[in-house]
Amino acid sequence: MRLKSSKAFLISVLLHLGIGVLGLFYWFGTAPMREDSSINALFVREEKPKVRRVTPPKRAQLVQKRTRATSQQRLKILTSNAPVSDRGVVSAADPAPFQQFESETLGEPIGPTATAVDFNDVPRVQKVIESPFVKKEKVETRYKSRLVKFIEAQEGPQRIVYCVDLSTSMQNLPPYKLKKVIDLMRDSLTFLEPHDSFNIVAFSTELVVYQENFVPVSDETVAASSNHLADIQSHIHTKGTDHDMLTALTEIAKTGPTLVVLFSDGIPTTIEGPDPTLVGQYATGNGRIFAMGTGMSPNFPGAVMLKRLATVSQGDLWLVDRGR
Repeated sequence: MRLKSSKAFLISVLLHLGIGVLGLFYWFGTAPMREDSSINALFVREEKPKVRRVTPPKRAQLVQKRTRATSQQRLKILTSNAPVSDRGVVSAADPAPFQQFESETLGEPIGPTATAVDFNDVPRVQKVIESPFVKKEKVETRYKSRLVKFIEAQEGPQRIVYCVDLSTSMQNLPPYKLKKVIDLMRDSLTFLEPHDSFNIVAFSTELVVYQENFVPVSDETVAASSNHLADIQSHIHTKGTDHDMLTALTEIAKTGPTLVVLFSDGIPTTIEGPDPTLVGQYATGNGRIFAMGTGMSPNFPGAVMLKRLATVSQGDLWLVDRGR
C-alpha cells in the first residue's frame, strides 16, 4: 500500500513538471505579442540605384548649313505619277494616257524629249579667301600733359609765349616744384608743329625776353629753347623792384600772341589789392591764357586771380600738384 502511494506521487510530480515546462514555452512565445510598447520590424538592405555617368562634350558641336549662293530659280519636275511633296515635285492635273509606240529603233528615246537647261550667265560662286591674321605691333604713345592737350586743341598756327614768374614771392617755392613746371613747358615744346612759333619771357626785377621775335619751330630751335628754360633762373636779377604779373601781361600783349602759358603764384607785387573783377582786363590782347600754379589751393587769392585771367580769355587753370 505504501509502495503504490509513492508511485502515484512520483507520477503526479512528473505530470505537473511537464505541464509547467509546456506552459513556460507557451508564455515566452506569446508574451511579446501582448506588449503594446513592442515593435516588430523587418530590416531589409536597400540597394543603391546604379547611376550612369554621362560625360558632357567638351566643345559644343556646331552644324553649319551648307548653302550655295546662286541666282538660278529652283526647278520643279512635272510628273503624272509622283504625289505632291515638299521637295519641289508636283503631279500633273490629269495622268498621261498610255499610247503604244511604233518605233522600230529601240535606241531612240521613248516619251517626251529631254529639256535642255541653259546655264549661261549664271554667276559663279567665288571662293572667299581670308587673309591671314597679322598681329599688330603695340605702338607706344607718349604721355601728353594737360598743357600739351590744350595746345593741340587750338586750331591753326599758334604764336605761344611761355611766361615764367620768378619774382620775390616765388623765391620761397621749393626747387623741385619749379623744376616740375619748367619740365612741363620744355616737354610741350617738343609737341609743337612746324607752322607754330614761340618765345620765352621771365620776370623778376626786370623783364627778360628770350628772342626779339617769335621763334619758328625746328629741332634746333626747340633744343636751344629747352636748354634756356632749364637754366632760366640764371638769366634774371633778383635784387630791386619786382615786375608785376599784370604789367608783364601788358608788355606781352604788344607782341600779339595767340596763347600765353603763364606760370605764377598770382600775387601782384606793384599793385596793392587789385579788384578781382578788373583783373580780366589784363588778358586783353594775349589770346588764350593757360595759367599754371603750384603749392596753392583753389581758393587761394593768387589762384582766384589766375582763374579769372583764364576764364576771361577762354583759357584754363592748372594747379599742377592737384592732378593732371
